Amino acid sequence: MYDLLLKNARVAILEAPVDIAITGERIAAIAPHLDEPATQTCDVAGRVVLPGLVESHIHLDKALTRDRLPNRSGTLAEAIERNHELSLQVTSQDIYTRAHETALWALRCGTTTLRTHVNVDPFIELKGLHALLELRERLRHLLDIQIVALPHRLVGPERRRGRELLEAALIEGADAVGGATVVEDDQRAFVDEVFRMALRYQKAIDLHIDESESPRDFTLDYLAERTRQEGYEGRVVAGHCCSLAAVDDALAARTIELVARARIAVVTLPASNLYLQGRADRQPIRRGLTRVKELIAAGVDVCCGSDNIKDMFNPFGQPDLLLMAHLLGYAAQMGARDEQGYLLDSITTRPAKALGRTGTLSTGAPADLLLLEVQQVGDVISDLPARRTVIKRGRVMVFE
Repeated sequence: MYDLLLKNARVAILEAPVDIAITGERIAAIAPHLDEPATQTCDVAGRVVLPGLVESHIHLDKALTRDRLPNRSGTLAEAIERNHELSLQVTSQDIYTRAHETALWALRCGTTTLRTHVNVDPFIELKGLHALLELRERLRHLLDIQIVALPHRLVGPERRRGRELLEAALIEGADAVGGATVVEDDQRAFVDEVFRMALRYQKAIDLHIDESESPRDFTLDYLAERTRQEGYEGRVVAGHCCSLAAVDDALAARTIELVARARIAVVTLPASNLYLQGRADRQPIRRGLTRVKELIAAGVDVCCGSDNIKDMFNPFGQPDLLLMAHLLGYAAQMGARDEQGYLLDSITTRPAKALGRTGTLSTGAPADLLLLEVQQVGDVISDLPARRTVIKRGRVMVFE
């Protein structure tokens, strides 16, 4: 007997509805007609069912702070400065409260797995890490949360304290080594140090890299080379990659080939990058998006994330991945049917793979599902339908 049976669910474009059976925390069967009895049966009447959405890049520790220290210029530089000021003021409890509210908001939008970055540096020490470790434990029945330690000053005169804090974060339970190369004086030395720490503690790597519209900040090619040198293929994620769009086409093509060979997943953050990048430009203003279509064509796994949520980096942020994919469709001009299909993949199967998870609708996969108030998969990105039912590990949650 199944625990839960969803009848007449639409899971693919132009295909007939199927039944989805769940036993325990996993999908037991998917077929056009399943007749075995179930403890609970629900006819979803042809509505679309997707795998639970996977948030590949968010900052829960900064969320909901936009009115405390406003970023009046709207630039990345001022956002970083305001965040340093905020880091000296906040408590772990404050971070926990805001992160908790934002995580549940993401859940209501259909996210069942998320990866959050958390600053671990001489400004905030380990306050954010401790808040998110507590959050991960308390919400483990609702969300799978991965934590990326985001260090600063691993190289240079203050490197000792920066390295101590990062090591402490990795020992205490952070899942991956992060960082933002654009704020470092020696970006390549910083990448080297990240690999050293990741190798020592056998952690994945997830970097903010090339978060600039300037070719001077271009480091993605070096990251790809180091990934292959260290045998870290498939264990590195590169977020933003804005300056990939600023370098010449020949260098971009060579770099994209390197990224594909290194099996680096790229996370594009359309909301924050559209808001922050190109601030010093006169017309035409660069929009800061990476070369999404060229990366996809080369076989790179491209994911779409929410990034900043109502903070000094993005006052308009929302942890709504369907909205982010919708925005990416506009920004990257991805309107063809296959491109819209990829937009859905960029918030489900692709980020699940990047995070080392299974994010497919298949027998044996985790029963993390999202039921949408729409009848056609092809309408999901355009319609942004209501999300009233989320299933996490076979547990049904209904939101009004």
